[in-house]
Amino acid sequence: MYLSTHKLKHGDLKRIALLIDRSVRTLWNWRRREGQRGSPGHPPHSAEAHALALWECRRAWTDLPRGHDGEGSVIAALSRNGVEVPVRLVRQSVKALKAERRARVEQRIVENRVHVTVLAKNAVWALDQTQLSRSGRDKTMAVVVRECVVSHTLGASVGLPAVGADTARLMECTAEERGVWPFVLQIDNGSENNNHELRALLERNRVIALWNVPHTPQHNPRAEHQIGELKRAGSFPSRWRPAAQATERPDCRSEVGVGETQASLCARLFAAWAQLDGCTPRLALGGLTPVELDRIAEQAEDRACRARFYTHVCSELERIARAPESARALRKLQREVIWNALQEFGLVTRTRGGLPVPTVKSEGIS
Repeated sequence: MYLSTHKLKHGDLKRIALLIDRSVRTLWNWRRREGQRGSPGHPPHSAEAHALALWECRRAWTDLPRGHDGEGSVIAALSRNGVEVPVRLVRQSVKALKAERRARVEQRIVENRVHVTVLAKNAVWALDQTQLSRSGRDKTMAVVVRECVVSHTLGASVGLPAVGADTARLMECTAEERGVWPFVLQIDNGSENNNHELRALLERNRVIALWNVPHTPQHNPRAEHQIGELKRAGSFPSRWRPAAQATERPDCRSEVGVGETQASLCARLFAAWAQLDGCTPRLALGGLTPVELDRIAEQAEDRACRARFYTHVCSELERIARAPESARALRKLQREVIWNALQEFGLVTRTRGGLPVPTVKSEGIS
């Protein structure tokens, strides 16, 4: 057959396909059946060539700083060393080396990640603030309170950026409707949280504040996750998209109709809240909705005494406050004391890399 016995030039296959009224793909398939290579492009490199290229590229790539370790830098480094490697093999080798590095980083994160399972409702709540939209220089923010034993929003407010009085009022309303205060409140270091009003309110109700280490949102993952679910379910605009574009309202709060913009955002958030918590069964929750599981979840008060827990944690926090540590190191010690107490009182369990995290005796933390 002509296709299998002749070496075709560029464009020959297409011309033959037009003459015999067949597709180019059909002719490729015929060539393959006749033992000819049908795919276009350069012939493949051997396994030995791949292994040698990877070895040479690894030597050059390892010495390059992060951010300057792309294929161009590797080619330049190989040229300086008098080593010639085909560009295609350099590209494949650099891709493989970066994939190896990402896998090592991910494995290290998994091995050192501490996973916390909350065992009773009202043991730990989480609070955080997020931006819903922006209109000129004004922002519309939402503050969300979440129950950590289950993905359940307990309270939310929408308006201008919150201050201490706003956060304290939301916590009071949430606790009043819930009928109980949490043992611990996960919270970040924003000015709306780290203020006299909220600190005094938590102290009066014997609630321990579990502060994030500064600039570490991973320390409040449940609130971050809940906010993400609400924003996705409510189809909120991107962070910097003006509210006027999203709702077709005026973009100045002094103009007529701007109050409706904030009201519409609030209505959208609360509709998403109702849909997620009351009408969305979760496979991870045994087919129950968050509201249904919250009704039957065990109370923290049935597992531990609030007064004893609060007194124990406060005494330990006072003891380590005298430790000669930096502010960041001291914050980490305070967090460890609180998690240890929650674990000792049977309110949470912790694992690191799938293995249980042992409870450290209080006197062992220094």
